[in-house]
Amino acid sequence: MIDLLAISPHPDDAEIGCGGLLLLSKKQGHSTGILYMTRGEMGTGGDEAIRDKETRKAAEILEVDYMETIGFKDCQVTDSFENRLKVAEYIRKLKPKIILLPYWDAVPGRGIGHTDHLVTGVMASHAVNFARLRKMPLSEEPHQVSQILYYLFPREMKPTFLVDITEVADQWIKALQSHHSQMFGSHALKTGFYDMILAWFKQLGYMIGAEYAQGFIAAEPLKIQDPFVLIDTPKA
Repeated sequence: MIDLLAISPHPDDAEIGCGGLLLLSKKQGHSTGILYMTRGEMGTGGDEAIRDKETRKAAEILEVDYMETIGFKDCQVTDSFENRLKVAEYIRKLKPKIILLPYWDAVPGRGIGHTDHLVTGVMASHAVNFARLRKMPLSEEPHQVSQILYYLFPREMKPTFLVDITEVADQWIKALQSHHSQMFGSHALKTGFYDMILAWFKQLGYMIGAEYAQGFIAAEPLKIQDPFVLIDTPKA
């Protein structure tokens, strides 16, 4: 069983969008995992073998308890009944309490709007529903995920909440750097991709008085019993 499961379209997407939260959750005693849709073989930098090696290294740095790749073809992830069932099987097997998914409604195209990002957000959201339905043709027992949270959303959107990841930032950055082919390849250096990532999460941190933060969107209202959990507790 995994408490917090990130579903990532490609190697490095979960690391970028929610790697800090994965690290914090692990330090708080929760089990964590990443399920990759593809091996990222269509990326401008690296090939399958290189990206597999980088992914394993990043997973080790992030200290995840589980890491696996389904093996859909890069740029060919589709929202079909069969693919929903494939992802639902993993959800039933792993029984996560919280699932992190890429945001589903960006402008189609590059980066956040990559087809695999948008399709994964929609397809995996349906898979979460399929996983709880008893009559679905799935081998494991039904499982109800408690919460879906979305990461890698358009920058103009306001997140539902921000997580201060400053205390794990050094480790998170090392995980990003493990994806060397994507962060420091010739194309990435030309576009300033790595620096742009750090600047984005520094900007989110600035919004809450932190050095680095990662943001998440909840599609439905969040239920809380005590609003004081939203206030920083002064340290003794």
